[in-house]
Amino acid sequence: MTQLADQNLYPAMEPAANSLTVWGYSASALHDLFWLSREVAIVRPGGNNPIDHDARLFMLVPAGTLFRLHLRLVLDQLFWMPRSVYFIGFYPPARRHRAPDPHPSPRDTPGHAGAGTRHEPAARAALTPHRHIAEYWNTIPTAGNLWMSLRRQYPDFGSIKVPGIVYKDSPCQAIDYLQALARDWADPEVAIPGITQLAHHVHGPIGFDMSMLKSHTRPLWIGLGRGGTEPAAAAGILPDAVPVGKPDESHSERK
Repeated sequence: MTQLADQNLYPAMEPAANSLTVWGYSASALHDLFWLSREVAIVRPGGNNPIDHDARLFMLVPAGTLFRLHLRLVLDQLFWMPRSVYFIGFYPPARRHRAPDPHPSPRDTPGHAGAGTRHEPAARAALTPHRHIAEYWNTIPTAGNLWMSLRRQYPDFGSIKVPGIVYKDSPCQAIDYLQALARDWADPEVAIPGITQLAHHVHGPIGFDMSMLKSHTRPLWIGLGRGGTEPAAAAGILPDAVPVGKPDESHSERK
């Protein structure tokens, strides 16, 4: 259990609905930052967010979904099947396999698939190296058959199936996803300003006094504040109290 030596370290605040954040970022924002640190831009339909210019690959996902998958397994299959866009189907990863970071960048070496959870891989994603396809996906209205629209627009597509897990971007599954992300993401400080590695598998704000922790599980993410009266012990994560949609810094300011 994660406990604070000083239970008044952060002022108690009543969290608003759907307000779980860590370091001022929602689970969805952390998901996107994680993938971008692997040179993969997450693109959702609806045209709400700009597409990062530094990405080498573009993952096209439905609105309201978060993904864990073994990128190297996808890239290995893409090498033998050159297409404009690749539709990715998921099957549950083997429970006996677990790796510190099952999401390497396109330059990294392969590892084992991540551990499975109770979430069934019902949704799908697509991957493309082409920015114009990502821009098309970004403009598709969220209503209707998104995948069919993409297939009709780009008939030169391929289909692959890999181990993967899909989470809904909802309060009930956000903490489950963050637990998994804390295990997968060994260096969040490279993408998030003001965060550092405080100890082995412990990350939090620069200058945080570790003596304030009475006991903790690892990996542990220490947020900037606390919503409610008890720390999120089961997750090994102390969420802050910044409302979703109001991160400390905008995407452009993080660059």
